[in-house]
Amino acid sequence: MALEGNCILTPVYPVLENYERTDEQLMKLKEEHFKRIELSDAILVVNINNYIGDSTNSEIEYAKKIGKEIIYYTDLIKYN
Repeated sequence: MALEGNCILTPVYPVLENYERTDEQLMKLKEEHFKRIELSDAILVVNINNYIGDSTNSEIEYAKKIGKEIIYYTDLIKYN
């Protein structure tokens, strides 16, 4: 993708077990996700096992609201 001139913005935050986040930190993370959506031409929804969580749903709704393209990726590989 980058070799084709695309820039990929991904959410980056600590994903540690038992890591407690304050309500203020969670709100800031949400704001940062929305800023990335605003900067993007489209969002890619990684839809593993047909599951989309509440946070992702709110990001999809925000992207729709501001007219962004939404691309869904569904994992078709069955793991044993």
